[in-house]
Amino acid sequence: MLDYLATNTIVINCKNNTSMSDSGDGFKLGTQRRTFLKIAGASGLTTVGVSGTGAAQSGDTTPSICEKADSDADIYVTVLGSGASALKNGRSQVGYIVHLDGEPRILVDTGGGTAAAVSEAGIDITALDIVLFTHLHVDHTSDFPAMLKASYQQGRDGRQWQILGPTGEGSRPGTKAWVSKLFDKTDGAYSYIHEFVHDYLGTDVRLETTDISAPVDSSGEIQTVYERDGLSIQAAPTKHGAMPSLAYRITYGGSTFTFTGDYSSKLGNVPTLAEGSDVLVQNRLLKPQSELKGSYGPKRTLHSTPEEVGTNAQTAGANMLVLSHVSRDEVTDLERELGVIAQRYAGPIVVAKDLLDIYPDGEVVSSTANPETGVGTHGNDADMLFRPNLGSSNDEQ
Repeated sequence: MLDYLATNTIVINCKNNTSMSDSGDGFKLGTQRRTFLKIAGASGLTTVGVSGTGAAQSGDTTPSICEKADSDADIYVTVLGSGASALKNGRSQVGYIVHLDGEPRILVDTGGGTAAAVSEAGIDITALDIVLFTHLHVDHTSDFPAMLKASYQQGRDGRQWQILGPTGEGSRPGTKAWVSKLFDKTDGAYSYIHEFVHDYLGTDVRLETTDISAPVDSSGEIQTVYERDGLSIQAAPTKHGAMPSLAYRITYGGSTFTFTGDYSSKLGNVPTLAEGSDVLVQNRLLKPQSELKGSYGPKRTLHSTPEEVGTNAQTAGANMLVLSHVSRDEVTDLERELGVIAQRYAGPIVVAKDLLDIYPDGEVVSSTANPETGVGTHGNDADMLFRPNLGSSNDEQ
């Protein structure tokens, strides 16, 4: 087992240093340009290689990661939360912010803990305009009311929010009905927000909500759901059990990020939607196909196997694959899955952690150390500690 993976790590095949070749028994390291999986742990960075079967092998330690050079990227993504619904693996639930021209403009899902992540990174949420919900499960939506209210408290003006998400199915409301249940001025659960924002902050809450067709048992169509000022957003239905669900493709400044949302591969839309993406952000993955049995079997209608994830990324021709919405209690549990994916996908792979910035050219940097993302960095955690003077002169106690 990979002991150094035990601390919420990221795994990176550094972009622009990557070359893999298929030798018949899996993708091996290229000989002309060295390929590494970089493991960034809480206490440093460890470099590992990839074997012919895709398994990670320990190597020497390296005091650096794929360092972000000065960038003029028109678009990049902050991972606010990289965890699943259980609150036990040190990760916030899933959510992302997409930055355009240096401004945080788009929210993609807002699971529990993502609001706190916005605060930690110092992200200016008053600049947000668009919210994309892949689906309306609680671990993808719970922090949206907090973010909405906080944006006005922090100085947002009265411009309109654009909220997009899937249609409903049976007892499961569509996005427009869901937003109404929360924020309707008359009987919404948080109807008071309208009065609060108007009376205390001198502006108005304006929400424009759009339902996007998301049939649960048919492929439907890939649709362009937003196109303005050089920004294009496309959506495609995905299969996530009985819950209407969408994947999104966001293109700006010639670069593309695709967010799969939670999906099984039944409908087959993800590789088509993600074709040629600079970055494919993959939510969740199951155990390898051979290990799906017993109580784990029903999850096949909810999520994808590593075999499918690797195949989809390779078919799409994605330049980088980001694995997020991680459910494993121990990151070491991903070792087998990473090996299976690497046998099918020849590009760089990142296992996301919270507060990570991902650029379309494959560069990755901590959000709290990136002046492009927030108002500053937090520096050394030790500098943030308050140590009361207990009257002892012995510092070694």
